[in-house]
Amino acid sequence: MLQPLPLQWTPTRLTLECVDIETETHDVKSFHLRVLPDAAGEVPLCLHRPGQFLTLRLRHGEVLVPRSYTIASPPSRPMLLTLTVKRDPNGLVSRYMHDVLRIGDRLAAQGPGGSFDLFSVAPRRHIVMLSGGSGITPMMAMLRYLQDRRETGYRVTFLHSARSPADLLFQGELTAIAARGGMTPRFICERDALPGMEAGFLTRDLLQAHVPDLHDCTVLTCGPAPYMRAVRAMLAEAGFDMAHYHEESFGDPAQRRNPDGATPERLRPDGLDEAVAAPSPQADRQPEAEGEHLIRFTLSDKTATYRPGETILDVASREGIAVPTNCQMGLCGTCKAHCSAGQVAMDDTEGLAPGELEQGMVLTCCGRPQGAVSIAL
Repeated sequence: MLQPLPLQWTPTRLTLECVDIETETHDVKSFHLRVLPDAAGEVPLCLHRPGQFLTLRLRHGEVLVPRSYTIASPPSRPMLLTLTVKRDPNGLVSRYMHDVLRIGDRLAAQGPGGSFDLFSVAPRRHIVMLSGGSGITPMMAMLRYLQDRRETGYRVTFLHSARSPADLLFQGELTAIAARGGMTPRFICERDALPGMEAGFLTRDLLQAHVPDLHDCTVLTCGPAPYMRAVRAMLAEAGFDMAHYHEESFGDPAQRRNPDGATPERLRPDGLDEAVAAPSPQADRQPEAEGEHLIRFTLSDKTATYRPGETILDVASREGIAVPTNCQMGLCGTCKAHCSAGQVAMDDTEGLAPGELEQGMVLTCCGRPQGAVSIAL
């Protein structure tokens, strides 16, 4: 079992300074970022859970343009955050990072967020990491953490897919980690595969050839949506228990809507505003159980405890309560629910329509209970 982190890094607003930029491939760069002191002069250690993401906050005029990127660095290296970003020719923020951001520049961000991480997943002893393209980044955070901690109780099989050898990320680092033992990497290239690589695409036969004990493993997947659909299909065909399958996705970049006329050069880091507390409009009954860290889900008739900093969505998902979500950043409003008692602090309220905040509506994806609350879920 993984030893817990010594401290919990509560999601918050951050100011970051770019201190180094590394070119990984022809269209991928790693940005090394230092967390600057907060208003109290304190600098937090970057003790995120390995695999979590950070959301950059940029603005085009008055319009917020957020983008989430996995923190590729592990919490075992707590002085810097590293984001590895692929340049999308049509991507507004990725082009800003590649074409505009320079060493010494500052970024506004919030986080960390997400539950696709080693501690939330609680993996079996054999971990299978399947990644496509830049989906390798959460896997690298997890693998780097395991290596830094010298976690000998886990074995990792790492199958990474890319278009060509020129698109492979972290090949040298993965090979070096493998030489220390406990991890076996395999590289799959759609074209121009070199000796020792697999040619074509990941298939069920290829997966089972490299992981004969598949049914005893935890499978972690991140990559483009078609890649993950294919992985789910081949696991279903193999009769794999999907309770031990976990994936991460930030959605289809083609479906993101950018502000009209926005260009990378016109983006600016957002200011660090205070979280907005949603008032309770009526004195409904408090959760029946005693204690400060409780959420009463009124429609499901469930009461659950939460850890400080957790979102309502995190707790609901853990309790098996289905919540419709989309952006998971407080922007789209898909996940909103009514808070009938208690206080909820939200990272953003842009997903709420005018008047909904006063009516007690909260965004569960970025709403964090402040004491005992009652939520209509």
